[in-house]
Order: sequence, then C-alpha cells, then structure tokens
Amino acid sequence: MRIAPTVGAMAALCLTAGCSSRNAPAAPAGKRIAEGPAQFLSASPDGTRVAWLTGCAPAPGGGKAQFACALLVAPVLGGASQRVAEGVAAMGGSFAWGPPSRIAFAAGGDLYVASLDGAPARLRGGAGAGSFAFAPSPGKALAALVRGASGARDLAVWREADGEPVVLARDVASFAFSPDGALLAAIVGVVPGRDGDLVIVPAGAEGKAPPSPVVVARAVGEFRWAPGATRLAWLEGFDPRIRAGTLASAVPGGPPVSFAPRVTAFELSPSGGQVAFVRHVTDSTYAAQLELSPSQAAVPGTVTRDAASFDFSPDGRWLYYRSGCAPAGDGCALFRAPAAGLGPGQSPERLADGVAGFALDRWRPDRVLVSFARRDSAGVDLVLWSGGKLAPLDGTVLAGSPRFLPPDGRRVAYVVSLPARAGVHVADAP
Repeated sequence: MRIAPTVGAMAALCLTAGCSSRNAPAAPAGKRIAEGPAQFLSASPDGTRVAWLTGCAPAPGGGKAQFACALLVAPVLGGASQRVAEGVAAMGGSFAWGPPSRIAFAAGGDLYVASLDGAPARLRGGAGAGSFAFAPSPGKALAALVRGASGARDLAVWREADGEPVVLARDVASFAFSPDGALLAAIVGVVPGRDGDLVIVPAGAEGKAPPSPVVVARAVGEFRWAPGATRLAWLEGFDPRIRAGTLASAVPGGPPVSFAPRVTAFELSPSGGQVAFVRHVTDSTYAAQLELSPSQAAVPGTVTRDAASFDFSPDGRWLYYRSGCAPAGDGCALFRAPAAGLGPGQSPERLADGVAGFALDRWRPDRVLVSFARRDSAGVDLVLWSGGKLAPLDGTVLAGSPRFLPPDGRRVAYVVSLPARAGVHVADAP
C-alpha cells in the first residue's frame, strides 16, 4: 500500500527507502528568511538572493481575473527583505533575473530593470511588455515581447539597459534564447485560426542591422532548445484544443527529424543527443506513453505507458520520470532509467513512492529534491534524495516552489504554505 509521508512519518519512510532514521530531523531543517505568503520563487544567477511575489490583490481596472503583487528580494543568508516594486502581474515569468544581480519586471504596462543597489529604471520601447528574459550568462541582453504599432507583439532586444531596443521579429507569440545566447527562436505570425511559424534570428551584435528571421517549421505550437546545445525540438501541426502535435527536432540549418504524432510533452537531453516525449496512443487501450529516441534519428523506444512529469539529469546520463500515479495524480512512483534507453532485460530504478513532484540538482547530478503528497493537502513534504538515501527537509511546502540554489546546489530554497510558518525558507543540502 502506498502511503503519503508526513514530516513525523519520514523516519519510517527513510528506513524503507534505504536511509537511516537518524537522518530524519526532529524539526524542519530550513530557516525562514522572510515571513508571509509567497509565490513564484526565483533565485539570482549567483545564488545570493531570492525573489518572489506577495500581497497580491485585484489590479486596478484589470478585471476580476487580473491580480497585481509586490516584488520582494531577500539575501539567502539572512537580512532584511527589499521591496523592489508594486503592481507586478501575478503570474510566472512576470520578473526575470539577469547578471549582475539585475532583475527585470513588468508593472503598469511598462518594462523596468532594477539593480539591487539602485532604483528601477523604465526601459524605452517596453510598453505593453509581456514575457521577457535575459540572455544566458554572461550575456546582458534583454529580450521581451512588446506592443508594436499594429497592436500585435514585437520581439525586441535591449543590448544596453538605457538604450533603445532593436526589433528582431513582428507578430510574435513566444521566444527563447539559445543556451549560448547567440540565437533567438520564436513563433511568429499567429492569427485566429492559424498556428505560427518557428523562426530563428541571431540575437545580433552592436551596431548591426537586424537580420531577417529564418523559418525552421510551419504551424508550430510549442518549442524548446536543448539545455546545453544548439538543437531545437517542436510540435508541428499543433492542435491547441488538446495541446498536441507531431514532434520534430533539428539543429538550425539542418534537416528536421520527425518522431511521432499526438505528442503533448517533450524534453531534450542537455547535449541534445536524446529526446523524451509523451505520445498519446489508443491501440487497444488509451495510454500516455513516455518514449525515448536519439534526436538525430527517429528510433523511439517505450519507457512506460502511464507517464507524468519527466526530465533528463544535467549530465545526460539519466531520464527521471513519475509513473503509476494515484487517481488524484499527485502521488506517483519516481523512477530513473538510462538516458540511452533500457537494455534487454533491464528495468528502471524505482526511487520512491507517493511522489507529487521532483527537481534535479543541476550541479550534482545524483541528487533530487522529492516532494511527497500529503493526506491533509497542506502542501507537500520535501525530502532530499542523494546517493540512494532520503533526508527529510521540511513539511507543508508549497508544491513547485523547491529549488536547488546556484552556484553549487548546496542550499535549497522553498516556500512554506502553513500559515503559522508561511514564508520563504532556505535549508542546507551539503
């Protein structure tokens, strides 16, 4: 029988999972660095600060569904929180970190950048900013979707915080920097009844006119870069009603490889050499089938027929995934399998049961933050899985908030949802 553990029951869980009961703390391992409700927790690239939204209330004139919040920042090692801005939209992606400890945010229909030792500066040309992102470190360029002259979204890039932006593409629905920051991929030309096209455009160099975007694929719904390589994967012939399409992949300028139809989720390995994806099949019975293939050739192999979330380890060695979920979908078994695929007679490694979610350590590949479902629905219980052992960290944690902190993953930040302990917490994870 699968039992969702609580903090008080984690010692017993550790015994069954191979770790010692002396690893289970009598009290939560984390320290609260800021009090009060928090959401959309994010860490600075150097790991010295965390930012979050709080105090959300209906936005003036924004309707019942729109909320505005305060953006706060606090030092990870403790100290007073800094109130950076008010009126920030209550959604993921409403603020973004950039080097060196700069933070961009949208408020009141404008785009701002603040350094943590100065006042926020409004960017020229940033009216109506939607999603935005800094180029990967050490890049300082900032890209954003802004309101163009026609009212549609333009993809604009600021190479200097106080300069005018360069418009690289028009009528854009979404975009993403390549891992080296040299290229931008974007979906352009989305209109009612028509999916957009996936294009590539150089992020550009100072003093040069922006080049024309190069079309990679037509009628694309979703796309992403490999985390550490210049390879793209995307969904063609996208059906927004079921968020599914035909999965394809290519390096910019190279021929695409098509894998399977009816794909709803996909991930590329860090090197771009493997692609994992969920394909919906109805052969004899319905299944959300997790498949794995080399990205250079369509040779899919089935990993499991009832997949939930999945991700590649940062060294590209493992594919972690949840499967065998409870009817509510929040208590699953966590497995890992070789990213190159299972060999003949080889079975995946079962790491834990009752798992609501997980987050991988990007600096030490054999460590995972595991969130366990609770019976009382008051958040999740947070445990560190390392070297085959489980070490409890805290309980009543806001699902989706735990994350390893840069630069080495030796600290973990998360939000506690229990009112008596509500706030941002940081725990050591040596």
